[in-house]
Amino acid sequence: MKKLLSLIILLSVFIIDTCAAQAAPPPAPNAEAYILIDSATGDALCEKNPDKTLYPASTTKIMTAIVALENGDLDKTMTASQAAVNDIGPDGSNIGIIPGEKVKLENLLQAMLIASANETANIVAENLYDSRQEFIDMMNKKAGELGATGTHFANTCGMHDPEHYTTASDMARFARYAMTLPEFRKIVSTRTLQMPVTNKHPEWPPIANTNKLMLTDKNDLYVINGVKTGFTGPAGYNLISSARDGNGMELIAVVMGVKNDKAQDNVQIYSKELLDYGFNNFKQVNILEKGKVYRNVKVKDAPDPYGLDLISSDGLTCVLPKDNGLKGIKEIPHINDNISAPVNKGDIMGYVEFLKGDVSIGKISLTASRAIEQVQKSETFTEKIKESLGNIYIKIALSITGFLLFFLILRKTLKYISRRARRKRYSYRTKYR
Repeated sequence: MKKLLSLIILLSVFIIDTCAAQAAPPPAPNAEAYILIDSATGDALCEKNPDKTLYPASTTKIMTAIVALENGDLDKTMTASQAAVNDIGPDGSNIGIIPGEKVKLENLLQAMLIASANETANIVAENLYDSRQEFIDMMNKKAGELGATGTHFANTCGMHDPEHYTTASDMARFARYAMTLPEFRKIVSTRTLQMPVTNKHPEWPPIANTNKLMLTDKNDLYVINGVKTGFTGPAGYNLISSARDGNGMELIAVVMGVKNDKAQDNVQIYSKELLDYGFNNFKQVNILEKGKVYRNVKVKDAPDPYGLDLISSDGLTCVLPKDNGLKGIKEIPHINDNISAPVNKGDIMGYVEFLKGDVSIGKISLTASRAIEQVQKSETFTEKIKESLGNIYIKIALSITGFLLFFLILRKTLKYISRRARRKRYSYRTKYR
């Protein structure tokens, strides 16, 4: 009995330990706000105060780069103004560009995102639009297009301004979008920058990326591939980090408002804790593969009874807890209920939507796998009989009509002949009487 009781206790402890391992709690960084998202879908894996209004500092330059990349030519040479060089804020970071210096947009963006040079953001804005304010207006417009609800930009570089604010969730949204731009992704993953010779600088010293976490972190789970640092006194230390594992799963961690002792180091520690939590406890699940048959549907007026295969136009992956798999994922098909020929190959027949809880994580169009021509319906036996009978009735009616016409003509002809004969006989009698 004692052995049995001991075995039960051991099994209970094992089960409790296993459940605890599966349900690892998220970290709790000592920051004003943070959020960890799946880069593919934007789904939040853990968060704290994601919509709290905070100051972005130099993480602002993510949006500056988005507007520049979408509206500028990387090979365009830009000229630095005195105002652009001077207007970098108290102790604003810079690389020492000189008024009148000519630098290509590509190199300005590199210095802005890698070295966090404030003057480069101003130079870019002044050369792309008629005024810096016009560029800032475009930044706010783009933020709205990306779904931001708590952001307002008052400058291009992130120097402190009470009217220059954002949220952790908005910054995650901007970073996620920016990482879809190939040039942005390339720049923010660069470890060291070597600026080219200009009309004012015959040479530049090598410039290390301000994202020290990317430079120093070494682990077997993932590789950090961006994104941007930020600091001002009112903002504290901010860090937006992106990392990808060997399976292609990419996560973005946003940590904002770190103001404790050793905050400059702690913001990196907190970011790594979030990334470690994400890669240790979540996995990328393939929900639907591209080009797979999703469903077979009937097609009206088709020449065969085989139906039509509907093919997924794209694939969908989602980051989910390792111990839950596809639990909690709802699949809702929206397919045309009245599909009829003709159908062209590739025609969209509907879509399937996937929900995580009540949040949509993706919609995939369903297309026709083949072309189907329309075939006229063959006549039934009854229809053929009716048609035949109809033809007989018509023939009979025409025959009767023809006979009646012939009879009337014949009758008139006979009457005419008879009258002529009578007139001849009458004339003959009268003549020889």
